Amino acid sequence: MKLLSKSLKGYIIYSVLILLISVPAYYYVIKSIVAEDVDEDLLSQKADMVARLGKVIDKNPSEYLEVFEPDVYIKPTSLPQRADSFYTISLYEAISKENVPHRVLESIAMLNGKPYQIQIKSSLVDNDDLIISIVTVQAILMLLIIAGLLLIARFHSKKIWKPFYATLGKLHEYKIESEKSIELEKTEIDEFADLNKTISSLTNRNHEVYLSQKEFTENASHEMQTPLAVFQSKVELLMQTTPLNGEQAELITELSEAGQRMNRLNKTLLLLSKIDNNQFNIKEAVNIDTTVQKLAEQYMNALNQKNISMHTRVAGDAVINANQTLIEILIGNLLSNAIRHNVQGGRINIVIEPNQFNISNTGNTKSLDASRLFQRFQKQTADANSVGLGLEIAKRICNLYKADITYNYADSLHCFNVRFNNS
Repeated sequence: MKLLSKSLKGYIIYSVLILLISVPAYYYVIKSIVAEDVDEDLLSQKADMVARLGKVIDKNPSEYLEVFEPDVYIKPTSLPQRADSFYTISLYEAISKENVPHRVLESIAMLNGKPYQIQIKSSLVDNDDLIISIVTVQAILMLLIIAGLLLIARFHSKKIWKPFYATLGKLHEYKIESEKSIELEKTEIDEFADLNKTISSLTNRNHEVYLSQKEFTENASHEMQTPLAVFQSKVELLMQTTPLNGEQAELITELSEAGQRMNRLNKTLLLLSKIDNNQFNIKEAVNIDTTVQKLAEQYMNALNQKNISMHTRVAGDAVINANQTLIEILIGNLLSNAIRHNVQGGRINIVIEPNQFNISNTGNTKSLDASRLFQRFQKQTADANSVGLGLEIAKRICNLYKADITYNYADSLHCFNVRFNNS
């Protein structure tokens, strides 16, 4: 959820609750006020009627009242005198052909020393229509006020948060390897101005550190290449000297293997540094099928030595926009792992589909630890020729091209799948 939506969410919930509570409450308050006013009119009407009936009650005027005042009912009663009572009933009216609410007053009055039951009714239809009209108008006004406040708050919030979103957009576009520093818009809001100042300072320092590390890594890797080459050449010369006993030959062989491993490690670290520094920025259309065939020919001797059969199935053209060298390194590392960790007489299956490919191979009958598989220097075999960086490099290349690389073990096969989301 966006910050602006989250900040307005509270206002919207509060406004809806107020609307749901206030409109019914307003309706019942107005209704009670109107009922109280009608009750007072009924009491006044009763008092006036009792004063007049006291003079003519002996002449039995109730028949005339029933004809000319149908809402008034009076008759002698034996009930004791009690407090007046009010209630609401619904009566059917023939004229309007609908049930109409009436407010009723019941009272016991003494007329010329005799108790009489008096009932007076008053129609509430006009009052109810008035109440509904008032409440409707009030609800519409409240809706308009709430909607207006929300629109104003949203517009005002967008204007206030505009510098923040502008800064966020700049950060999305910023690349640390870029030579130019990040340029942020000026703002009159102190907090955002302080944020922009801090971000500018932070990105500038990070860019300087990045350049320093890049220079150090490149220099260190290049400087190491010379002594490693001298070391290797001296070891080879030492191997040619005579006489050599078996123990000396074994030590020299171990030194040679260690030198070769150091040389591979140095080249691999240099490659990782170049990938991190985005030095492979030249892109072209790379055909996965063609690349796999090219690498398969290069690894043919290794395949024959272990008598490994390789089967390739092309289910669709897989052409991506990437650096040819990096894709060759990616596929080469996965294919090399599939050969190195395979068994004698094993097999390798390669399936190529649009925007993805899958390399599976026989090997160890146990699944590998997927949580550590792509970490640097994490070797899950005792192979001395492995430096533990092949899958790390594959992961870095996939990250560079926003691709997903996954591992699973199924049907006695170790499967690596690479899917390019944005080619």
